[in-house]
Amino acid sequence: MRLRQWVRFSVAALLLGVAAPAHADGVVPSEATPAQREQAQTRFARGKELFAKRSFEEARAEFSASHDIVASPNARLQMGRCLRAMGKFVAAYAEFARTVAEAKELGASDNRYKPASDAAALERGELEPLVGFVSLTISNPTDATRVTVGGEEIRRSAWGDPAPASGPTEVVVETPGHAPVTASVTLAQGGKTSVTIDAQSGALLAEPTSPSAEPPPAPAPEPMSPPPPPPAASPLRTWAYVAGGVGVGGLATFAVFGLLARSTYNDLQNQCGGPCAPDKDKTGEIASGKTQQTVANIGLAVGVLGAGVGATLFVLSRPKTGQAPGVAVVAAPAWIGVQGRL
Repeated sequence: MRLRQWVRFSVAALLLGVAAPAHADGVVPSEATPAQREQAQTRFARGKELFAKRSFEEARAEFSASHDIVASPNARLQMGRCLRAMGKFVAAYAEFARTVAEAKELGASDNRYKPASDAAALERGELEPLVGFVSLTISNPTDATRVTVGGEEIRRSAWGDPAPASGPTEVVVETPGHAPVTASVTLAQGGKTSVTIDAQSGALLAEPTSPSAEPPPAPAPEPMSPPPPPPAASPLRTWAYVAGGVGVGGLATFAVFGLLARSTYNDLQNQCGGPCAPDKDKTGEIASGKTQQTVANIGLAVGVLGAGVGATLFVLSRPKTGQAPGVAVVAAPAWIGVQGRL
């Protein structure tokens, strides 16, 4: 009976001894054994495959397991990327910050992790507009004072840095032997607030300030109404130009042939000294003068008519205005024309 108990105890102790390392923190990369490096690399590679398949939660678990074996900043960087892809921006911001801290600690003896540090710092900066921040001031802390923001414990060395948070968040300060202090804040994306707490008296020394809010966006300018389309050209305008052209041509004909008729009349007057006698053969010149006078008269009539019609059509083709246009033909002893109101 005693032998069986001893065997059971020995087996249990052996199992506990084997299982214990699986739950231990990852070793520093420089101190990892070849077996640990191989195990960590296997889990890391599996996490990369799952990430490529967009299985972000499973990928994060593999990267976390790899980090538990060998505490490589590369594994923590990938954990942050998984959290960011899952929309957990606050947790992703914290992982990127831890990546930078781990890489800096290892940088003194191993500069292989500088790319991971630079990438984490860059991606952390890209997340800043998507999270809020709580600035903590903890007075009278003890060595055992514990601070959590949104359930995430803040390392003592990071108390002076703004802690990422989002939405309704509780800040809890716990000191053994003293009542815990809780402050509730609500942070929007990009919001900032501050909390001051006395760790020993359990007093909230300063109420959380209102998160900084972005100014309301300026109202969008009213869209400018498009200019009215130009009025369609009236067909009357075209005919007005045609009639005007005919009128100008008629008046030009009147002027030319009128001068010719006047010149012919003056020549006959100088040659005959009055009406020409039948013995003077001026029949051709007289007929030419009469023809010139007839053409001049026709040109005058066409010119006046064309100008009148052109002006009338031009006025009628104008867009409607408050005052109705008017057209009138005016005749005087020495001239005839068209008078209108546009």
